[in-house]
Amino acid sequence: MWVPSEDDAVDIFARHFEALHRAGAIRKAEQTAAALNSRGDAEGQQLWTRVADKIRQLRASDRIATRLYAESP
Repeated sequence: MWVPSEDDAVDIFARHFEALHRAGAIRKAEQTAAALNSRGDAEGQQLWTRVADKIRQLRASDRIATRLYAESP
């Protein structure tokens, strides 16, 4: 049986969260991280920050792939 690592879980959730919230996904993830931090939940804040960072990475790689395919003959 496959048990996802924490990195796998962050990746899976970031993809899902981005699909649900699109343009607002990073902002919502950062707001959630800030809210958790203000309540003293450092672990939750770290995870949500990782989700926001992963969404940024996904978007950057999507832009690179889009440019590559657009420039192909």
